[in-house]
Amino acid sequence: MSLSVPNNPVASLHHPKLSTSIKDDQSVRHLSDNTVTGHIYTKHREDDSVKIDVDNYIALVESIITTADRITETVTHGTEGRLIFSDDFLKVNAVDPPLCTLHKVSSQLSCKAPGIEQAHKTTLDILDILVSYSWEAKAVLTLTAFATEYGDIWHLNHYSSLDPLAKSLSMIKRVPLLKKQLEGMKYRQVLVSPNSLIYSCLRAMKYITQLKNFAKYDVDELPELSSVLRQIPFFSYWIIHIIVATRIEISSYLNETEGQSQRYLNDLTEKINHLLCTIEHHLNVIREQQEWIDLYRWLVGHIHNSPTRITLVLAKLIEGKVEAKPFIDGSTRLQVSVEDALRDKNVILLISGLDISDDDIRAVDLVYNEVRKEDKYKIVWIPVIPEYFREEEARKKYEYLSSLMKWYIVPYTRKIAGWRYLEENWQFRQDPLVVVMNSQSRVEFRNAIHLIRVWGAEAIPFTMDRTLALLKKNWPEFTLLKFIEEPRLRSWVNQDRTIIFYGGKDPNWIQQFEEKVVEIKNDPYTKEKGYTFEIVEVNDFTLTPRFWITQWGYFIIKSQLTNSSETETTEDILRLISYKDENGWAVLTVGSAPLVVGRGNLILGVLKDFNKWKTTLTAFHDVFKEKFGLQSLLNRPCERITLPQFSGWIPTEVNCPECPFVMEIGISFKCNGGGRED
Repeated sequence: MSLSVPNNPVASLHHPKLSTSIKDDQSVRHLSDNTVTGHIYTKHREDDSVKIDVDNYIALVESIITTADRITETVTHGTEGRLIFSDDFLKVNAVDPPLCTLHKVSSQLSCKAPGIEQAHKTTLDILDILVSYSWEAKAVLTLTAFATEYGDIWHLNHYSSLDPLAKSLSMIKRVPLLKKQLEGMKYRQVLVSPNSLIYSCLRAMKYITQLKNFAKYDVDELPELSSVLRQIPFFSYWIIHIIVATRIEISSYLNETEGQSQRYLNDLTEKINHLLCTIEHHLNVIREQQEWIDLYRWLVGHIHNSPTRITLVLAKLIEGKVEAKPFIDGSTRLQVSVEDALRDKNVILLISGLDISDDDIRAVDLVYNEVRKEDKYKIVWIPVIPEYFREEEARKKYEYLSSLMKWYIVPYTRKIAGWRYLEENWQFRQDPLVVVMNSQSRVEFRNAIHLIRVWGAEAIPFTMDRTLALLKKNWPEFTLLKFIEEPRLRSWVNQDRTIIFYGGKDPNWIQQFEEKVVEIKNDPYTKEKGYTFEIVEVNDFTLTPRFWITQWGYFIIKSQLTNSSETETTEDILRLISYKDENGWAVLTVGSAPLVVGRGNLILGVLKDFNKWKTTLTAFHDVFKEKFGLQSLLNRPCERITLPQFSGWIPTEVNCPECPFVMEIGISFKCNGGGRED
């Protein structure tokens, strides 16, 4: 529905067909939306300097019209004067009507010629009278003016058999002429019938007030609202236009003149039905959006401020209801109610898309096997399925992932009710999210996925104290050693031997590094002085993705708890991460304590200069660290690091691991083929 203003809105109304005699059929289609909005926005602006209670007026008008139509039914059925009035009329709240204004509007509604041109002109005149009222008030006051006259006519008729004054006034109003039209199709098209023009206008008015009631919400939260609110002037114009056309039709019965053409009335019926469908659609969308807003606010209030039982919070989070569908018990494949599954339990929520890795599932499985021993924790998988997944593909992937899980599983669904909360409050992104909550839904750890990736079951019970205790140990213990199957490695670490862990993408660099190490170890001077060190390759490509995700996990946890990436540990880890796509890299440790983290070319450069510094050796690792430091000063390229789409907290400020400056933040885009791997 376009609301643009035409170049010449006044001229555009005068279609050749509108200047013909009233006997010719006249179509609403000649009065285009652009023409209507042009007139509206050329002369009329939103002005609600005079306030009225629109809801009370609607209730009053509805009471008048329905009561009047009940009187007409008694006329039709030959039971005049026997109507028993309902007490509902007495329940209508009082209004303080602007009498002079209503009289002016009533005057505009009286004794007008039929046809669309006259109805349009009268509508604009009424808008001039009601210029100081809001758009919905303009419509309801016009309807009030109509109802006042219409109700008066039938009220007089009802009492005319008992009251001489009512009888006389009824004659002056020419009510007997109107009674002759009650069985006519056109009369029931404009009144009496529930789908008549006036009742449809009344329903449209109720819808508009419902729309206005949503104005208390932020339009950013209800994106549908702003567009439909802009259309209220358009809706109000047509409500008033139809009221005018209906009043002209009623006047034609009283004056025994020609009324509206059937085609025109049919067009008006089609127009109001279209408007009702349009507004109903907007209302349905807005109500749905409102439900999501109310659910979001409920989750914020109960998880953040007033924790309540975990079973209720999860039911609302997953389905937006007090009760959710039963979970699937991954260990038995049987259904179990949310209440029975989680009552009085701490809960570990595993929230992920269908791209969760087998490595992550195996890591969570280690946690599952540990927590089930004491039965204090329950794990629940909440699948979040992206829209781009085809239904068949999504179900197949869901079933596969479910088959790998022994814990509770949320039944297949394409919509998580609390999605906004997951995204905005828990920062759920592409990466899996693990939220640890107690039985009263208080969050104990916002995202434990990094703890699980780095420490596995050792991270239990996922508390701050436990995490800090784990971080006190040297980071290679959990980020390097766990990926190596060298049987002598633990013995070397315990003996505080010097160890160089190495890897890289270039086999040539690997070969050069290993050849240089052999050369140094076989050097007579090295053998004479008894200088020894060990090398351990970290290059099993089946472990590569898990290796790097573990480094990231440690970095995220360490940065989050220290609120900074500017510590020796986090800079070492970040430096290693930055070498992911390098030809080669190495980490030199004494036992598990890291001394050097370096790029392959610098590491190889230090080894190639061995003959220059070997005679200065006191301890291999000390001299190596010194020489590496000198090489770094001479050749220190700063890093570019791409942070994966982790869920939960991520650092917003990162120090360059190679220099004292903070790294710039940029945005990069990477296509992953719609999220699917071929």
